[in-house]
Amino acid sequence: MAGIGFELKKLFDKSGLVNKAKAYTYSSLITIGPMLLCIVMVGVFNRMLRGAGTDYLNVELFQSCVIYAFIFSYIVSSLMTMYLTRVSSDFLNEGYHNALLPSLYGSIQISLVFGGIPALVFLVFAELPLSIKVGLFLLYMLLVMIWNQVVYVSAMKNYKRIVLAFSSGAAVSIIVLAIILYLTPLRTASSALFAFDGGFLITCVMLMIQIERYFKPGKTVSNFSFLAFLRRYPSLIAIGLLNSVGLFAHQFVQWAGPAGVQVSGAFLMAPQYDVAVFCAFLSAVPTLIVFVVSLETSFYPKFRNYYDFILSKGSILDINRARNEMYQVLGQQFTLIMGIQMIFSIISIAIGIRFLPLIGFTSTQVDLFNILVIGYFAYIIYNVLALVLLYFDDRKGVLWLAIAFLAMNTLFTVISLWANDQGFSFFAASFVTLIAALARIVYVLNHINYYTFSAQPLVARKTENRFGPLLKR
Repeated sequence: MAGIGFELKKLFDKSGLVNKAKAYTYSSLITIGPMLLCIVMVGVFNRMLRGAGTDYLNVELFQSCVIYAFIFSYIVSSLMTMYLTRVSSDFLNEGYHNALLPSLYGSIQISLVFGGIPALVFLVFAELPLSIKVGLFLLYMLLVMIWNQVVYVSAMKNYKRIVLAFSSGAAVSIIVLAIILYLTPLRTASSALFAFDGGFLITCVMLMIQIERYFKPGKTVSNFSFLAFLRRYPSLIAIGLLNSVGLFAHQFVQWAGPAGVQVSGAFLMAPQYDVAVFCAFLSAVPTLIVFVVSLETSFYPKFRNYYDFILSKGSILDINRARNEMYQVLGQQFTLIMGIQMIFSIISIAIGIRFLPLIGFTSTQVDLFNILVIGYFAYIIYNVLALVLLYFDDRKGVLWLAIAFLAMNTLFTVISLWANDQGFSFFAASFVTLIAALARIVYVLNHINYYTFSAQPLVARKTENRFGPLLKR
């Protein structure tokens, strides 16, 4: 939705290093809060567990539980989040403010059902202690809820309380684990997992309180009213799911390959590969932040100005001038994003070569980390281009890009197993998809007038369904 980037513009418009630092800090936690929190917390917990003398099997079991909960909660939530983002934006623009909060409840209900049933089936047949099953299921459900909450968090203005929610959850988790490790004899994966759960429960509750205060409806609206636009944007559900599965496809193949091991008879993992993947992903964080606070805040006003001239019957000179200004800003911001990400990728590789061996990385893992950093550089730039294409409502193009990336990432990784190679497959899939995304956005921009004036249907298509009557302004 038109969210955090536009609200943060107020902070960026204020002069001074402190205000800009605040804006980047807020945007980083709001944009990638759950993802960043999971990755960092796993590292902190691993260090604390090992430092307290926890045996290797319990540490590996804890790490496997968190990785599975993180990955599969993200995939399940992606069924709704991209569609929900667009629908929520339409609700704001079309005056359906009373449907915003109920739509969050509805999306959480659907996500919990679709995600909970297969999770329960997995846990019933998994040979795991009951305490691990309960802790893992609770973490998985909490993450599903938080992924849905993030869609609405991005539109809120009370950034300090949002940051407080994430930081409080992290602090509670660390404190609880420290108490368990140093004041009790417990040194188990289940105790660490419940400490992890406690932190995310705090975050989830605090976020929900803030969302309910901000989006409090004036009328009672069905929780499933947001499905009224399902026929309008069905491709967004497919795009969200394909993108999320595509992101982790190379890991799934590695789990099933020679590098895969079975942890506690329940989890397929590729420990050395997985650790390198999550460390390399951190190198892509700068682009996710800069996209929100730079491209959206600079590009959106020009984008809106162009379409305002069209809708208000501006002259052809006004429309062309607005279009050229939009192109200029888009080019500038895209160049800036690529430059910043390239700098951070180079720095990440240099730091990785120098310091990763000190924390136990083998030379093979360092090489893997380096190629994955370059792969995430290409992937994240492709992702930015896909989001820009969605600005221009090119859902068909983005859908085909998502299909292509998933197919190539899976196929290239399978081929790489035969060649006894790791990492290059993800880079190759990301790079080829990036080239395709560049070609697509050039095509769309060169034909923007056609897409705007000629590609629309002569007669409005009926997009209502049986959920339409549930909407109330």
